[in-house]
Amino acid sequence: MNMTKRRILIIDDSPNDIQLLLENLKSEYAVLAATSGEKGLVMARKEPPPDVILLDLEMPDMDGYETCRRLKSDATSRDIDVIFISAHETTKEKIAAYEVGASDYLTKPVQPQELNQKVKLAIEHRDQRISQNEANSTAYAAMSSLGEMGDIINFLGRSTKANSYETLADFVLEATNSYGLIATIQIRTPNKIINQSMINPIPPLESDLLFQLKEGGIFMELGERFVGNFGNVSLLIKNMPKDSAKHDRFRDHLCVLLEGAASKAHSIDVEMQLLEQIQYSNKILIEVQGMQAQYKEATVQIMDDVLEGIEESFVNFGLTDEQETQLLSLVQAGVNKSIENHKHGLRVEERLSDIITNLDKFTHLSQNKFNAEPPQQHQHQQH
Repeated sequence: MNMTKRRILIIDDSPNDIQLLLENLKSEYAVLAATSGEKGLVMARKEPPPDVILLDLEMPDMDGYETCRRLKSDATSRDIDVIFISAHETTKEKIAAYEVGASDYLTKPVQPQELNQKVKLAIEHRDQRISQNEANSTAYAAMSSLGEMGDIINFLGRSTKANSYETLADFVLEATNSYGLIATIQIRTPNKIINQSMINPIPPLESDLLFQLKEGGIFMELGERFVGNFGNVSLLIKNMPKDSAKHDRFRDHLCVLLEGAASKAHSIDVEMQLLEQIQYSNKILIEVQGMQAQYKEATVQIMDDVLEGIEESFVNFGLTDEQETQLLSLVQAGVNKSIENHKHGLRVEERLSDIITNLDKFTHLSQNKFNAEPPQQHQHQQH
């Protein structure tokens, strides 16, 4: 087993900040440091390359944005995860960091636990990307030969069979992949947020920005990137075509795709909520049925006790035989009416049983639908 420590490169003009980061990382990693963007670029190109770069945003001469831009434009360093470190945490700065290629963001003062978690996650992401290179190349070579609109029509047809948010997200990603587009989709459900991509892992900053930009309009364009929002579904495209005509066609197709995906996501929402309401109603009806059974049993017992008590009390009332007969006739008439009412209650109970049986059948059918094995598909990451 290779026990060589993973390499972390710190690029920061502040010796104090470098020392703080060094103290928190040196026990687990081989830590290198550069006090300027220029020096950091040189060190990043050396063999073996660092696994992660911690990059200060505010530096003289060459700031973090420009340093990251140059790192990502160089073939020897473009695949290294860059984590920005800044005293500010605005959406504007996060977008700028993401635009130049950063994969995550830390805010000063840096917390040791958060620092170690983000460095560890960045290394895991880098390892996964390396192992997926061959698989990704194969996936791109197998893109669908259907026409552009044919892919959308195919998606709309397939989406009707989606029985979960995850399956729906898979269908959207397969449609975008047929165009040769690298995409990430976010579906915000009542109980969780689902992030999926054809290329795993999904950088934390990417998930965060998709959520923050959900109110930014139906679509936004950030260079080659496209962000579309419709309902509770957001779609990020990382490599929109540079040809303007093709770019415009794809944008229109993606808007149709998003609308269809949002409509189906809403349908899944409604179906799941309906199933929950039916299960709740079924539970209440069963409780009512049990309460009614107890009520009927208690009523019959009360009537029996009253009749028995009256008959035992006749001796003390000093009534004539005729008076006893008349009184018993009146009581018996009331008992007979109560029995008829009891029979009516039995018919109500039968109807309740029918309702419970039908609700139970519907619940099982719905659960089977949601638990059914989805169509063959790629497996993606969920957060």
